[in-house]
Amino acid sequence: MRRTGLFVVFLALAWAAWDTGADPVRLVRGLPWIVDIVARMLPPDLGVLPAALVGALKTVEIALLGTAAAAVLALPLGFVSARNVAPPVFFYPARAALNFFRSVDTLVYALIFVAAVGLGPFPGVLAVVAYTTTSLAKLYSEAIESIERGPVDAVTATGATRLQILRFAVLPQVLPLFLSYVLYRLETNIRAATILGFVGAGGIGFYLQTYLRMIDYPAASTVLLVTVAMVMVVDALSSRLRARLA
Repeated sequence: MRRTGLFVVFLALAWAAWDTGADPVRLVRGLPWIVDIVARMLPPDLGVLPAALVGALKTVEIALLGTAAAAVLALPLGFVSARNVAPPVFFYPARAALNFFRSVDTLVYALIFVAAVGLGPFPGVLAVVAYTTTSLAKLYSEAIESIERGPVDAVTATGATRLQILRFAVLPQVLPLFLSYVLYRLETNIRAATILGFVGAGGIGFYLQTYLRMIDYPAASTVLLVTVAMVMVVDALSSRLRARLA
């Protein structure tokens, strides 16, 4: 049975490689072009560093504001989509809605909001909020479903209301996990926000797209270096904070 499963997986991978035209020879032939582009990027043009830093700041602001708003909006959705807390009349529609809206990528939301409210960082914030709210709500609901029943039963035995049970028995168990999830989503949102500028949603991606279209590779390399540094700093800070919450 195991051999049959492995054979099926091998066939699926082989078909995917053939159907997508995954050809290592083509990659090897394209390496000189990659080397040529990298060579054109050196040395970086530090003259655009101030603009790149402004773009990086905008990207962090988009991710931070969007994640903060989504963390709050996801709280009620997380509770109504938790099987052990919400009644079926709320649970099934909420879970179906989360699965539907989570299937739409942040970049697609950005395209929609750019068309709705115009260019700039604001549609980027809205895109981050739209996607992150549903993602966090799903993570929240899974954390709520894995809580220990002991504290819940103890508070229930005192005659507490449903809200009091959530406040004193559920939230203390899941709050550290919630904070950890929010920090993790902040990391991923900063990465996602770096490319929102490609569709007009502001941030450092706008500068990267502009310089690439102008074939100004030294300026683009400066923007890339700032992007890498920004992501590394945020990852390091977030990892330390999540380690303290563990």
